[in-house]
Amino acid sequence: MSININLLANGEFISTDVSSSSVGELRNELEITSSANVNVGGTVRQNDYVLEDGAYVAYTSNNKVGG
Repeated sequence: MSININLLANGEFISTDVSSSSVGELRNELEITSSANVNVGGTVRQNDYVLEDGAYVAYTSNNKVGG
């Protein structure tokens, strides 16, 4: 089973099919590091948060350097 989420990529939300049902599963599927914050609907969510069809998802890594 897959759901369709809107994933932030290059400054815009892209409709993306994923097989994950939670933020933790999405981290594995998209290889998102454990140090990154995952936002769903504009709020940082924990790994047990359940994803819904049509959710707006963005993630940011905390290890960026430079500017």
